[in-house]
Amino acid sequence: MTARGDDAAPVGDDAAPVAAAAGREGILRQRARDLAQARETASADTVPLLPFEVGGERYAVEVIRVHQVLDARFVDPLLGAPRGVVGAIMARSRPVPVFDLRHLLGLEGGGLVDLVRVILVDDEGDLFGFAVESVSPTIEVPATELRPAQAGPFRWMAPGPIAVLDPARLGVGGGEGG
Repeated sequence: MTARGDDAAPVGDDAAPVAAAAGREGILRQRARDLAQARETASADTVPLLPFEVGGERYAVEVIRVHQVLDARFVDPLLGAPRGVVGAIMARSRPVPVFDLRHLLGLEGGGLVDLVRVILVDDEGDLFGFAVESVSPTIEVPATELRPAQAGPFRWMAPGPIAVLDPARLGVGGGEGG
């Protein structure tokens, strides 16, 4: 026997655990790649929406537009504010105007106590909120099931039916007199 045998690669019983560990690692990496690809494919085929209720009607907004959802108890009223402006809320150390979505959509509704959540949306850099009665968990809607909206401040009609708001069409951002 020579000393060379000690420096050689593992053989026999020693080689099996090394090969098995390498095989497991390769399988796990492939599974991770497959999962990542499946998520990308699913997200490309669906649109995540945040459903909410206001004025007894169900609406939604694209999750990509949602900056934050806050409790409406933190809205501070603004004296002399125009009709439809509920007040302002602090969001990440920044005051943000909050609108009564019922007024913007021409809906009937109760008092401000009915509005319990504020959805903050980002409209190409303009941050504003709208007060709503309730917010539901996010839903994934297949892109093939979204239809263009016919009129109003809506981007799409989703199954349910749910009208999907387009914040740019609400007329409250800086570019449209907000």
